[in-house]
Amino acid sequence: MKDYCSICKTPMQDTFCATCGQKHSNKRTTFLSIITDYITQILSLERSGFATIIQLIIYPKKVVENYWNGYRNYFQSPGKILFYFLTIAGLQIVLVSPKLFDLTISAGIISPQFVFIIIIPLLSLTSYLTYKKHGLHYGEHFIAQTYLFSVFGILFIIVGNIFDYLLKFNLGIFNFFFMLLIILLWSAFVFSKKRKWYFLILNFLLELVVFISIISILITLGYFSGGVDIK
Repeated sequence: MKDYCSICKTPMQDTFCATCGQKHSNKRTTFLSIITDYITQILSLERSGFATIIQLIIYPKKVVENYWNGYRNYFQSPGKILFYFLTIAGLQIVLVSPKLFDLTISAGIISPQFVFIIIIPLLSLTSYLTYKKHGLHYGEHFIAQTYLFSVFGILFIIVGNIFDYLLKFNLGIFNFFFMLLIILLWSAFVFSKKRKWYFLILNFLLELVVFISIISILITLGYFSGGVDIK
């Protein structure tokens, strides 16, 4: 009796459906197979979130351009990587500390949550203004910055905990600032047309100037409007 894909009803010729890519196994599901599948999905070197995170650290331009060009379902989407970050951040807040990166900003409606909501749009605006001549629209920058912020947000939460609890050294707010510098540097890897190291450094420095200028303008506007009080 021929098996049919449960999703698209295509006759199964192999382990994977030729139409939708769903995997099928004739073996009965056991507790061991469930555990094995969980571990495989988490640590898979191809399509898992873990693999995408590793690829974004090593080859950020490859992953981002793959998504820009419409290819899906091999690397995890920026939304899924952001979801992983939010999960890690939530666990950090519930189990470790009510603060992220020791962020202590009190500014009227501005809160640590608000800072994390606007940081991706601000990073996207920074790269958009820095690399405007490349012809990419704001949405493409938003995709790249969602990837980068999510990946390095996860990484620096873990690093911060390692320093705090294993090495007994609290990085505090500097962990957040250093994360932003790394994100800007990796943005240079993604958006720079030329790969020579000095072009990357120059683009990174230009991004840093643009980012600081944007933050300075926002703080100045907030100050004169009477709504900002940074402690």
